Amino acid sequence: MTKIVKRELVGESHGIRAEIVTHNVWPLEANTLVLQLPEPRPALTAYQGYRRVSAICNFYHPQDLWYVMDNRRLTFGHYFRWIHREPLLAIVPGQQAAVLSTGVNMDRQAVAEESFEEVWVQVWATAGVKTNAIRVGRDTAFGIERGGNWQPFEEQDFPSPGTINIIVLTSAKLGQAALASAFITITEAKTAALLDLDVRSSYHPEWQATGTSTDQICVVSGDGDECWHVSGQVKLGELMARAVTKAVTEAINNSRTADV
Repeated sequence: MTKIVKRELVGESHGIRAEIVTHNVWPLEANTLVLQLPEPRPALTAYQGYRRVSAICNFYHPQDLWYVMDNRRLTFGHYFRWIHREPLLAIVPGQQAAVLSTGVNMDRQAVAEESFEEVWVQVWATAGVKTNAIRVGRDTAFGIERGGNWQPFEEQDFPSPGTINIIVLTSAKLGQAALASAFITITEAKTAALLDLDVRSSYHPEWQATGTSTDQICVVSGDGDECWHVSGQVKLGELMARAVTKAVTEAINNSRTADV
């Protein structure tokens, strides 16, 4: 049974309430960044797809939980729902929530906001790049998924999870296509942050990293004017990219400082 230890208000703006909730996951203490929306809004998430949500939760999983999936006969989808079911019921009871998870403590989170006239973009990020930063397309995979089950390759060790999680909220109303195209702009902006910081692949330090092997994104639509384009050639895309690069850069630096 999940027990709430404390709730700490981080900030409140645009009707969005942000707090860090400290709680247990079985006998272990963990915490979760919770963003409460003023009303249900359309969102696109990397793990759950398209849905309407009233909250976004970024879960920190302590190291002792990292390999739980390897010890249970669950598909990844079942594992994802199983490990978050009880905390969700305790933290955001009765709400439809978008879920992200990471091995990075929420005390290291970062937030950035960019605006132009009536349009704003707010980004929350956590980032750990010490253990499994990769250069996608160059570093090789660690395993394969068959029937929803993870099968690691015997010749490779499974990496210690490090993750870049990015939550993007905006005043602009975004349809499904715009939410999907936002993933492109967000990913490019994240990679720009890694290039600026000269983050290297954890497995081939001679290569610059483009991300980690477990990165996650959640984009939430607003209720303002509808926007169809989210690329860098339009103002919304520029704002989104600037905020993502700022938040990811700060989040990486927060984790690096904490690891010293």
